[in-house]
Amino acid sequence: MRPLPRHKMSTARLAFWIGGWVALAAIATIGAAFAQTGTSGPASEARTTVEAQSARMQQARNQAASCAACHGPDGRAPADSPVPGLAGRPRAELVELMLNYKNGKLPGTVMPQIAKGYSDTEILGIASWFADQK
Repeated sequence: MRPLPRHKMSTARLAFWIGGWVALAAIATIGAAFAQTGTSGPASEARTTVEAQSARMQQARNQAASCAACHGPDGRAPADSPVPGLAGRPRAELVELMLNYKNGKLPGTVMPQIAKGYSDTEILGIASWFADQK
């Protein structure tokens, strides 16, 4: 049997290398498929939506905490307070009031300045949070 020249690869060695590359490609394909199943589909989208809603409600709760000094904890003002409670009031009513303060349609000493510090989306979130406090 004559030895092969150095520049030529044996059939067994060539098959070994091709098999290795095929196996590597298969592993990469399977890994990509598993990665996609964890991040797509109805269940994943629903989970992402719930997490986003939860984060928005937490943000609204944190923003609404700044109202506690005047409107009481969780929007429940003391009975003898000249400032109204906000808990359980309709969301549309609270949004309208805040936007009117923000746009200068309602006079006030503190509320116009506070309302100007929030975007319309933040006002909607805060109003939703107070409306849910029943």
